[in-house]
Amino acid sequence: METVVTGGAIAVIAYLVGSIPSAYLVGRRVAGVDIRIAGEGNVGARNAYHVVGPAWGVTVFVMDVAKGGVVALALRDRPAWQLTLGGIAVVAGHAFPIWLGFVGGKGVATAGGFAIALLLPAAALGGVGGGAVFALTRRFLPAVIVAIVVAFVAAALLGEPAGTMGIILSLFALTGVKRAVDEPRMKRIEQATGWNRATGGTH
Repeated sequence: METVVTGGAIAVIAYLVGSIPSAYLVGRRVAGVDIRIAGEGNVGARNAYHVVGPAWGVTVFVMDVAKGGVVALALRDRPAWQLTLGGIAVVAGHAFPIWLGFVGGKGVATAGGFAIALLLPAAALGGVGGGAVFALTRRFLPAVIVAIVVAFVAAALLGEPAGTMGIILSLFALTGVKRAVDEPRMKRIEQATGWNRATGGTH
């Protein structure tokens, strides 16, 4: 019974932390837009970057990273199943926030924050790699892919625990599933607004 209560508490608290709709709040308060139907329709840092402004996009990114980081730090010394449950719940909260009718972002930044808290040296190297790609291309997706790959290679070379790497890999896999789920909705929004995802602006 105690295990059930503990698991339930972790799931609920982590979900609520993840469900804080950073991009939506910034969009509403700063630009007066509903980011769910603006730009590409994604409730995340990239869309905030293009729709609200670069500085606010970075702000949203930091806030979303912090959500994952807080949960990971709170659970890193707990049993692996609790850490895993917390990670899944915080990403699920970001992806399906109750406050926005379960329409949320992909969870990449939140999963990244979880990874940073657990694999800081490797994550830092990944951040350098991803940052370099973004500086050269101004494209988020290639930068994210490079950051993740570099971080995992570095983690393996640094001898980080395979179990921890597996948990984090599963979280990034969930963000990929969410991207696939969101794609039809985002395409409808882009067709209605004339948004070009590649350039971050209208056609």
